[in-house]
Amino acid sequence: MSIVFLGDSITEFVDFDKVLPAYHIINHGIAGDTTPGVLRRLGQSTALKPRKLFLLIGTNDIGDGVSVEAVASNIKRIVSRIKDKTPGTRIYLQAVFPTRNMPNRLNALIQELNAHIQEVAREFGCTYIDLYPLLLDESGSLGQEYTVDGLHLSDKAVAKWMEFLAPYLDE
Repeated sequence: MSIVFLGDSITEFVDFDKVLPAYHIINHGIAGDTTPGVLRRLGQSTALKPRKLFLLIGTNDIGDGVSVEAVASNIKRIVSRIKDKTPGTRIYLQAVFPTRNMPNRLNALIQELNAHIQEVAREFGCTYIDLYPLLLDESGSLGQEYTVDGLHLSDKAVAKWMEFLAPYLDE
């Protein structure tokens, strides 16, 4: 059975065959995607009846000026729909990564969204994975060595992220 990673460009740009060759991972990341986009295409992921689904979504919603509450509500709808369509799928809600020098994606809003995502995980019995502190620098931003543009992750960051996820992939 497969493992699906669902999200935006942060997910799409990961070459899972290269960084996690021991796992059968299906990448359902689409650059620029938002929570409404994931809701529209969720059937592609649930049709696979994955053993595990890792969701990482929300930074583009924040960048578009969508309220944290609206993003959280959509994430709740995504999780509810996954549970309804594929009750055997283990759902992992990943925290949204911090950014660096991105005024339309303030880290304070991302932290607020992550608190909501954690609450959704608790409500639905999902696993919350707190990625936010993983790549921080001393100033509380996404570390320079971990980003190519303030938002997207460097190879070094992806390697650290995948290493952090290994216990969840193996459970």
